[in-house]
This record gives sequence, C-alpha cells and structure tokens, in this order.
Amino acid sequence: MRRIFVICFLFLSLVSSAKNLIYLDERGQTRVFTDAVVTERSMDFVKLEIIGELIRGVVVSQSLRQGETIMILPSGIIVSLSHENQRATVEFGSEFENSLIVKDDKVHINAELLAAITDKSFFSESEALILYAQPLTIKSIENRPDSISVTLDRDVLPDFFTIWWTGSGSLAVTLRPARIDPFLAYDGMTVTTGRGFVKISAEKPWPDVEYEIKGRTLILRGKSGMGRTIQQESSLDFDLNIFESYAGGQKFTMSFLEMNSAKFSYGIELANDGVSGLEKATDTLRKSGAQIMINGGYFDQNQNLPIGLLVRDEEVLGLPTLDRPAVYFTEDGKVHVSRMDIIYMARFDGRFVQITGVNSPYRGEAVLYTDEYRNSIPEFDDFTYLEIKDGKIISKGYISRVEKGSDVLVLSPSSLQKISDSTSVGGSVALELLNSYGVKITGAVEGGPMIIHDGKPVTDYERNYYSASLLDVRAPRTLVGVKATGEVVFIVIDGYQQTSYGLTFKEMIEFFKDKGFRSLMCLDGGKSSVMSVNGEIINSPSSGVPSLPVIITGSRK
Repeated sequence: MRRIFVICFLFLSLVSSAKNLIYLDERGQTRVFTDAVVTERSMDFVKLEIIGELIRGVVVSQSLRQGETIMILPSGIIVSLSHENQRATVEFGSEFENSLIVKDDKVHINAELLAAITDKSFFSESEALILYAQPLTIKSIENRPDSISVTLDRDVLPDFFTIWWTGSGSLAVTLRPARIDPFLAYDGMTVTTGRGFVKISAEKPWPDVEYEIKGRTLILRGKSGMGRTIQQESSLDFDLNIFESYAGGQKFTMSFLEMNSAKFSYGIELANDGVSGLEKATDTLRKSGAQIMINGGYFDQNQNLPIGLLVRDEEVLGLPTLDRPAVYFTEDGKVHVSRMDIIYMARFDGRFVQITGVNSPYRGEAVLYTDEYRNSIPEFDDFTYLEIKDGKIISKGYISRVEKGSDVLVLSPSSLQKISDSTSVGGSVALELLNSYGVKITGAVEGGPMIIHDGKPVTDYERNYYSASLLDVRAPRTLVGVKATGEVVFIVIDGYQQTSYGLTFKEMIEFFKDKGFRSLMCLDGGKSSVMSVNGEIINSPSSGVPSLPVIITGSRK
C-alpha cells in the first residue's frame, strides 16, 4: 500500500519573489546561493540546478518536453517529479503534493521535500531560506557594560539573528538555527532555547542598539540616539517624530517636536481666559487659534491656581517660587529656558514697594490681584486694599473681586510704612518688572526640574528644589528646550502605561545629556502631559485630554 504525504500550505499569494539560499553543511562551512529560492503561495522552492552542489553524487535528469524530472540520490533512491501535477514520487511509493514549480523554464523543488530527501532541516525567513545539516553552535557569550559579544562556530551572517526589545525592556537577540553548549557560562544574561533557536537577553540602559559582525563574532553595542522612529511628520517649519526607546530597561514613547524658532511665535493661554480655573486643554487651544500646544507648569489642584512665575502678554500673573527655572519668551521673539531673579515693584510717586505675590490666596506683604483672578480676594485685618486702574488709585478699602480692567494691591502694615502717605485715591501707581537678564519678558511659565543648562546636564543639586516623589517615580513628562542650533523643542513622554512607563529625573538626565540641547527643563507632567499639533493630539495622555489652568502655544508667524 502506498503511503501518501500531503504537504499542506496556505495559498495566500499568487505573487512570487526571489531570495537567497544559505546552506550550512556537515563540515561547518556556509555557502550562499543568491536568488536561488522562489517564494510562491507561501511556499519556498529551490532551483533544481543547484541541487548537485547541495547533494554530492546526485544525478539529475529532466525533460521539459516530457514534463518530468528524475533525481537519483547517492543512496540509490529515485525521486520522480511530475511537472504536470506537481507531484513527487519517491521510490517505494511515497508521494508528495505541491513538490515543484516551473519558473522561467527552470524547475524549482519544494524546500520541504528537499529537506526530507536530504535528511536536512530548514528555516525560512523573509530574506533567505536556511538549509542546514547542523545548526549554528554558540561557542561563547560575553556581557560587558557597553557591549554583548556572541561567538559562533562559523562566520556570522545577518540572516542568522534578530535583535529586539522584550515587553519588559530587556535587549534580546534571537539566533536560528542555533544551539548552545548547556555548560556555557553567561553571567548577567538570560538564555532561552527552543526548537532550532536560542534567545539571549540582558538588561541594558541603551536607547537604541547597533551591531557589528567580525568573522564569527556578533557584537551588539549601545547606540546614542532617540530610539526607533515609529511615526514622522515634517514641514517647512517643524519636524515631529514619535520615538520608542528604553531607559533603565523600561520602554517609553516620546513625542518630539522640533520647531524653527524664526517661524513661530509662542504664547501663554489661560483656561477660560482667567486664573484659578480649569478647562480642557484642547478647548483652550481652539480659542487661541494656535497650531501647537503643550501643557504648562505645575498648579495647586485644590484651588486650580498656577504655581510660580506666570507672564502672559507682558502681564505678570504669578511670581516665582523656590528659585525654580522657567521658560520665557522675549519681545524679540526668542525663547529661553533658565533660572532668573525676578523683582516686581509698585512705584508710588518716587517710592516703591516690592510685590511679594500675584494672584495668591495666601497672606503676603504686598500681593497684587489682576482681573484674571476669579476667586474672592482674601480679607485680612489691618491690611490696605488699593484698587488701581490705568495707573491711578481709584478706591481704597476692601474689595472682594477684581473688576475688569483694574488691579487690586493688598499691602500689609509694614509694606504701607515703606511708601508712607502715597496711597491716596487719585495717586499714581506704576508696576515695573525687573529680571536678572535685563530683557523684556512677554510670556513665561515656571517649571522644573532643569535637565540641561548651558549644554551640560545638571548636578544632583537640582534635587534640592523638588520632592523625591516628583523626581524618582517613572511618570509622564513634558519638557521644553532650546537646541544648541537654536531650534525650540517641545517633548512629551508618555507614562503610567504598559507601552510606556515614563522616566525618572535621573533617567531624563542620562537620556538627554548628548542630544544637542543648550537648555532643557520639565513642565508639569503626570496626567497633565499633552501635546497637540495642527489640531491632533500627538501623545497618549494617561487619563485622556487633561483639563488645565495654563497651556503653552505656538503659532505660525
């Protein structure tokens, strides 16, 4: 009774494509036959004309006119191939379906049949078919801080390995067909074996990886860069890239927007055009008419008040806290990221008092409330309340809310002593902002921590200004920076997600230290992190589009 072996394949495609055959023989030699394999209907077929180089002593006789090919193997077994029905009949009655194709008047034999009659194994990939008598043997593995070296028993080819990152963020290289000495030492690495493959993995703090082949050795090294580009958009005035990278063995996704600073003007927008309120960031952006947006700085989540320096359209809406850095825009259109000393003064006929707070719910020596302030002005005994409009004092006495177009200055008794009798109704008041850079500021938002200053990563001294819970937890991050070449960069790193864990303060310094920044700092992060370009949310906010008190916008000039 004849035994019939049916080789079952899915007929997914009628389009054929050529690829190389790599043959690993019994003597440890590797031979490459270019374009010797045709892939058709998801099956691999090998040119019959090279069979003599794969099987010593085989005799091949073919007749296209009679539609038949005969192979006599060194063992004496005869294989008959029918061109008409694509069936192979092996001596003693065994049959194989889909055994060959005729392409350009050349017979190609099914790779699975070839492996069966030659007692070989094979592995198929997109660029090559590997036929082997013995798999590759891994002779040694060396794990160094800056590299991983894998040495084989024969010369390495790119078709032998695949480099990838695991879901947990480990670097992995899979070799096939391969085996490994079970007694081989490989410190600090994990080795997994399976049917015809060996997977080697290790935790490496590399954002990307590159490889080098030196004869029988494959060398993997950390690569300085942003990571793998998964989305890209370019225009005449900006480049937007979404990168997938790794830090501390954990994966993160980064939206990286690099803008030509000469093509954009930057500004600050408030939720519902006021202070102490929240609005969905996309709604605030839509009202502004700008094309680009990222979230602003930190805010008090109990009262929804922005924290720290805040300037919009040259008007001071908040003063610095704890000597933290800020991003600020100047009247000449430049963008700066740095710390600066700020002195805000109210001048009364030649005398002045330093303003210690703006739009603050807390008691201060001299606190100014602008008409953007939406809460009630706190009332303190013995304090003086001056309502100011168009540079003149128009009323004196407690007022609970700021009228449109006016400001309210609240002075403690000690501050009042500094200006004596200069607070009469009708008197003049001029507000003046001084800063250590001596520039005119049109917009500013406080943030931090600073990551890069004057082209160099900051030191651990930066930790003095922030809590460990802000610095040492992997979280979403929003950053703003200026490149050494002048480009303004908005960055959002996703976090709180399995596909992107976020970054710590230390990881941000390590990652960005060689990315060409003159200055770089964080803004608010966590659930606030968001970026929009041309009306589209670019990143993946951890809790959807956030509601925020402040956003930073970019508009084409």
